[in-house]
Amino acid sequence: MVGHVLWLAGISFAISSTDISTWVLVVAAVSFVVGVSAALLGRRLWQRKDEKSEARAAFLWGLSISPVLLSLIVLGVTYL
Repeated sequence: MVGHVLWLAGISFAISSTDISTWVLVVAAVSFVVGVSAALLGRRLWQRKDEKSEARAAFLWGLSISPVLLSLIVLGVTYL
């Protein structure tokens, strides 16, 4: 939910600015970096094999899905 809200705020800011294409790329790049970082951290936590780490890993994996997919959609709509 937090990742989705931050993504929406970033895209809203990007659309309201005068230089849309640059800000859309910035928001998409930040989204991808955060998504990959969350997925890698989730994988590292998953390998610990205790209940608390597995719950955090599942949260981190879920956190990265929505913003990355939404960024791909916005990039497709913007540049295709």
